[in-house]
Formats: sequence, C-alpha cells, structure tokens
Amino acid sequence: MGNKILYFAYGNNREPEIMQALTGNKNMVGDEATLKGYVLGIQRLDQVPRTRLPGLPISPYEAIKRHWSDSFESYVIKKGEGEVKGMVWELTPEERELVRDWELIDLGWYKDAKGEAILANGKKVEIETYALGDNQEIDKVVDGREYNSFLSEPENFLRVIEIARREYFERRRTKEGDVVSKEAYNLVR
Repeated sequence: MGNKILYFAYGNNREPEIMQALTGNKNMVGDEATLKGYVLGIQRLDQVPRTRLPGLPISPYEAIKRHWSDSFESYVIKKGEGEVKGMVWELTPEERELVRDWELIDLGWYKDAKGEAILANGKKVEIETYALGDNQEIDKVVDGREYNSFLSEPENFLRVIEIARREYFERRRTKEGDVVSKEAYNLVR
C-alpha cells in the first residue's frame, strides 16, 4: 500500500462520486466500514464557528456562507457512545490534504482525528478522519448506522467541490510558486 493513508469518510464523503470529484482520482479504492466510539450529528450553518483563527483571513462560517444558503446543514461526528457507518478510502498524502481543505480543518471547523475502523470483512484498521472541533454545538444526533449520505442535492456538493479544488490549487501555487497542471483542476464526472 506504500504511502497511502486510510481515511474514514462519513456523510457525503462516503460516496465514490464525491471522493472522485474531490480528489480528482477516478480509481478510488475503498471498503465499507464502521467507526465505533463516535456519534453522528447534524450541524446547522448558524452553529458553525464564526471565530477566525490567528493569521487566517476567514472563519469557517464565512467560508461556508460564500457558497451555501442559510439552510446549510452538515453531518458531523463527535466522540460518544455509538457507531457511524462509512467508507475507508485509500488516499495519497495530497488527496488527504484536499479532503482536509474541503472540511476546513485549518480554519478550525473540524479537527483531525484518528481511530480504529472495522471493515465489512471484520478486519480492524487504523484510520484518519475528521471530527467536530471542540465546544461546538450540533442540532441533533442521528442514527449513524442508517442515514442518507446527502443532506442536500449531490449537485450542490459537486458545484462547491469544483470551487474548493480550484481555490486549493491556486493557494498552493501562490504559496509554493508551483506550476499546477491543467489536469489538476479537472474534476471527475
């Protein structure tokens, strides 16, 4: 497996079309899995942090508000007595950074988390994921075993993913002086 990162995805990120669009990888490899010790919740836009972290130009709330309506809701996980069904995807380090950027981890919405997921075949694997940041409110806890992946139309996610990918590569190019290939911008449809 080399330098692949095992990433546990829930909500819309457990869907191949979303991960393909997000990473640009048409050949995503993943397995259904369960993450124990977490509960699945729904967070409304008004519950997303409005605080800007030091040195950053925008808060998680401001970043989301730019592309979503006031009715925005997102699945979130936090430590608790429960389990969440999802997918474990094999990601390259750059694909993992694209997911981190999408989930606004560096802005303080989510935080990196690690744990142990149980694959459908019963094998336990160490994973990386993202969980709700400290002291954040949620609207409600929902069944983490049986849930619809999307709280909005999939097209809405694909639209915003395209913008997020473009902005990610533009920031990276500006920061590192990279020349990013045209293929890096292309989305998988």
